[in-house]
Amino acid sequence: MPFDNKGPWSGSAISPPTNKSVLPVNNVPTIQDFLGGEKTMKDILPGTRGNWSPGKDVDKSYKEKGSDYKSKEEYLGRMLRDKEIQERLVDKDRFPQKWKVKVPGGSKSFLSFELAQQYVRENSIPFRYLSRVAQNRSQDEVDRIEVIGESINKCFLVESIDIEGGVKETGSAFCIFPNYFVTCAHVLKNYNKNKPKNTLNFRNVYVNLIKQGNTYRADVVKVDSKLDIALLKCDIDVEPFSLDTNFVVGEDIIAIGSPHGYENNVSNGTIGSIDRKLYTYEGAPDYMFVDLSIFPGNSGGPIIKVDNGMVIGMVTLIVTSEGGYGLNAALSSIYIEKFIKERLKEF
Repeated sequence: MPFDNKGPWSGSAISPPTNKSVLPVNNVPTIQDFLGGEKTMKDILPGTRGNWSPGKDVDKSYKEKGSDYKSKEEYLGRMLRDKEIQERLVDKDRFPQKWKVKVPGGSKSFLSFELAQQYVRENSIPFRYLSRVAQNRSQDEVDRIEVIGESINKCFLVESIDIEGGVKETGSAFCIFPNYFVTCAHVLKNYNKNKPKNTLNFRNVYVNLIKQGNTYRADVVKVDSKLDIALLKCDIDVEPFSLDTNFVVGEDIIAIGSPHGYENNVSNGTIGSIDRKLYTYEGAPDYMFVDLSIFPGNSGGPIIKVDNGMVIGMVTLIVTSEGGYGLNAALSSIYIEKFIKERLKEF
């Protein structure tokens, strides 16, 4: 039988029981003693009543009775403060909800998500977004959320098919002028950027801009393979970005792109360095390095300054020896602005 204390040769299989110590020193009762009713706490420590010490129960508070009123006041004070905090969190008069819906030419505000959503459904607003401006957030948080919400509307997934080679490339693009969009040249057609040639046939590509499942045909207006930048035209009513050519190392930035085809992914970071040389050919630009998450498919997406929501660069390449993580390089807005002005007199 199990635990019969006998081994296969009638010897001891487990340690034999030992005599218990004599009361009241080092007494070690077993659980069987209590379950069987053979022992109680009074048997172990005479005079106890289940308390931590023998004898009559006494006041266990370490505070003197004369200071009890203070603890009551502190308790009531904490209760009132907690109640006030809760009221502030739910008080709609003090901190009302505010939901913004992007509409052509601006935005509309609503007092609840349900009202905003109903308006979007009834009006079939293109490229819609809903963003909550929480009144109890810090101003920095509100600004960042608003910048992201407004910027996403201006960014697109790019799909380019090289008709001759039958190769499809994907990347990102953003609106820089009404009906005009900027992306990377290599997003339209892959080429050796160490030996760029502006004579490459970029017109023999079929380009689409994609937004929320909708596809729009875009035309290639101009390409500068030395700068790795391309200008597209597409008849979509989207508010364009403004360019900011003033930036310094350490500024807060966000990048919006479509890595691996996942549309409009946002990453946060800072400017790591500026004026970096990557190529030695004539006319090669200087780049800025940005410290944020960048992956294949982010190329052509904007680098946005959080302070004002303006574009200061465009994601161009990842400097790495293995094709994975590395230094993230962006073409600065200085080159983008010059390129656009040479092609669009209205800009």
